[in-house]
Amino acid sequence: MMSMSHLFQDFGTLKPENADKKSMSAEEVEDLKLHSFEGGFQAGWDEALKAQAETTAHVSEGLAASLQSASFEYHELRKSLQVSVQTIMGEVVDTVLPLAARASLGVHICDLIQSISQDALDRSIEIVVSPGREAAVHDVLTGELSDPFKVVVDPMMSPNQARLRLGPKEIDVDLDKTVAEIASAVGSYFETQKSEVNDG
Repeated sequence: MMSMSHLFQDFGTLKPENADKKSMSAEEVEDLKLHSFEGGFQAGWDEALKAQAETTAHVSEGLAASLQSASFEYHELRKSLQVSVQTIMGEVVDTVLPLAARASLGVHICDLIQSISQDALDRSIEIVVSPGREAAVHDVLTGELSDPFKVVVDPMMSPNQARLRLGPKEIDVDLDKTVAEIASAVGSYFETQKSEVNDG
């Protein structure tokens, strides 16, 4: 029977490559181990710094996105709140103030008369009002004033206007003008707020 050894390579007769080289001393082996350790430690340190920088960048990006989103939500909420308040103030100025002015005209006149009544002494105070308002003003003043007064109708006056005459002295009461000034002030405020929001 024939051997098959000729078909396979013989590894037993080969010499190791570093067989001719001299063996390393223990000190050289330690230096090589130290160098390998330091190289591995430095690579690990560099990898950790890189990972920390990536994490910091990721956190910074996330924080920036969150702050931008919060800022956007704040401005949207502020704008929405401003529109709501503006709507409410518009209703107050357009509906409530004129009604309050109409209802308080007599009281306002009464307060003015009481403040100027010291100058009147024995003179009569003339109160000029619009048609339809004389009865309401007379009723309010009758219970409040003991001084002589006279209510006169002037068709040129609006329902929220009155004029007090004490001899040559006249005092105008114009609640329509007061309401218009309040409406203008409220409108100016919201225009200013709108431009501040748009400017950033």
